[in-house]
Amino acid sequence: MDKWSILKERVISEKAFADQESGKYVFKIHKNANKPEVKKAIEELFDVKIDKVNILNVKGKRKVFKGIKGRRPSYKKAIVTLKEGYTLKEL
Repeated sequence: MDKWSILKERVISEKAFADQESGKYVFKIHKNANKPEVKKAIEELFDVKIDKVNILNVKGKRKVFKGIKGRRPSYKKAIVTLKEGYTLKEL
């Protein structure tokens, strides 16, 4: 898996923005990606040093829209903590 297919998108939420002050960034990642692959991809793409990577699976919610029952898709996300002095300014 190459570095461009590992990261899908950035998670945009109030909690994710609040964690940026402490050097934590949240990304949606490919479902088969693991911690070393995510660490290597982010270090190469953004030219930063990573302290640690936490990965969790987010289960999709059940929703009802106009009487039709459905489900949002499940996804995998990574919480990346950067070393002191580094930031992701491109985001």
